[in-house]
Amino acid sequence: MKKTIAILSTLAFAMSVSAVSAAKLNYAPELPENDGTYDVLGHPDMKVKIFVHKNKPVKPALAPEGVVGICSSDEPSDASVGATGWKLPSSWNYRLNVSTVPASIGATGLGNIANLSFDEWYGNLPGMSIIKGDSTKKYKATFDGQNIIAWGNAPATALAITYTWYYTNSGVVAENDTIMNKKFAWSWNMCSAKSYDAQNILTHELGHWFGLTDHYKVNYDDNTMYGYGSVAENKKDTLTSGDIIGLQQIYQ
Repeated sequence: MKKTIAILSTLAFAMSVSAVSAAKLNYAPELPENDGTYDVLGHPDMKVKIFVHKNKPVKPALAPEGVVGICSSDEPSDASVGATGWKLPSSWNYRLNVSTVPASIGATGLGNIANLSFDEWYGNLPGMSIIKGDSTKKYKATFDGQNIIAWGNAPATALAITYTWYYTNSGVVAENDTIMNKKFAWSWNMCSAKSYDAQNILTHELGHWFGLTDHYKVNYDDNTMYGYGSVAENKKDTLTSGDIIGLQQIYQ
């Protein structure tokens, strides 16, 4: 009898340990908020790449404190932007979290901004289809089948963070999430020295969705894929020839 009880106790303990181990395997930790490429829990065939778009103080002469209506100049650049190693399929969808949009932009404003930002990219790709889906309540990056754009928490120096999950063998994107930092002041088409232009930053972030990387050298300063963003800046709204060359090399 004692032996039977001992065996049952051992089995119960083993099952308990097994349950705890399974829980640990199924636990999804918080995603990092640092630039880099990371493994995806439970998906050995995938990676997630994280891009942190950093803010860069604007030159005082460009936009004096309090001045509205002075934008950074939109100069041409033929510096070809590099590829990340992935691409979107020919048809893609995205979802907006309109409940997180700053009042200075508004829910309708975000829809317009997203349309314009996406059009800059897939307008240069004949046959590409980008569709806006239903609104979402998600405000954090999560590998859940939704490609979201939302305002949420991000590190103090990050204007936005984009997460791209992709298959390492095929180089096809599985999911994209972009989180704009709610800690900053945002506007649209104001060129304000006190806020960041949402379309300017989002257009840059969507470049990562399509497979383009960041550049920080001075000869990329006028490219949409320049790695820094500034107040009183809207030149990233439109692609340079260098951005388009990089894009078309991926999808040729």
